[in-house]
Amino acid sequence: MSRALVLATSVILALTSCRTAGPAAVYPAIDAGARLLITNQLSNDTHTERTLSRAAPGDTTERESVVTRIDEIIQGLGAAATLTRVSTGHYAGGDYYDTLVVRRADLRPIREHMAYPQRRLEKRFDYQGGTVHQTTTLRDSAQSFERSYPTQVFGFAEVELLLRSLPYRPGYTAILPLYSEGDDAIEYDSVAVTGAPNGRWTVRFADPAIIATYGIDQAARRIVSYEVVNRRTNGRARKLYIPNSR
Repeated sequence: MSRALVLATSVILALTSCRTAGPAAVYPAIDAGARLLITNQLSNDTHTERTLSRAAPGDTTERESVVTRIDEIIQGLGAAATLTRVSTGHYAGGDYYDTLVVRRADLRPIREHMAYPQRRLEKRFDYQGGTVHQTTTLRDSAQSFERSYPTQVFGFAEVELLLRSLPYRPGYTAILPLYSEGDDAIEYDSVAVTGAPNGRWTVRFADPAIIATYGIDQAARRIVSYEVVNRRTNGRARKLYIPNSR
């Protein structure tokens, strides 16, 4: 999930934006080393996400801005099991790819590879607790660096996996320490469970750029709805989640 995509509609989606914030002391942080997450519901899955956007207040015409196929594959057993999440998408600027490997038990990230072929841009990440080793290749030039943080981090591409794995209860609120693959920096974003109407948990994800509201099926812990608002422009978007044939 890259931050390099800024949609023509100016709606900043899960694949967009540049934002970094300091840690907030109001809510507890979910550390990637803590075993607070519920992940036994995660399994092999494939679906397509269609993002429909409206540029600004008063714009009643939705436009398809991003189409992404998501494949999630479980490999191994027990504590050694991993989950590979492969995103293959297309937007106005071209194609993009992202492959993220995490530990299934606690969603601790292991490695990630993202690419934008039309821009000849690739990024590779190796995660070790609070340390991220990154190599960025742009055309024929490569740069590597390593950054360490006081807490174990998640990759931003894990946001939907994390939201599906929260210890749901009304009023639950926490901070997610996320490494932003587009900004090459850590950010601290808030997540809150705001209710459970009609068999769905309502989960709010917020950072300085966006406010996103997810509907998550209570029984399957599967995302069934997503709406996002751009704080600056008030542009809006939503996603349609479509199961793929296996």
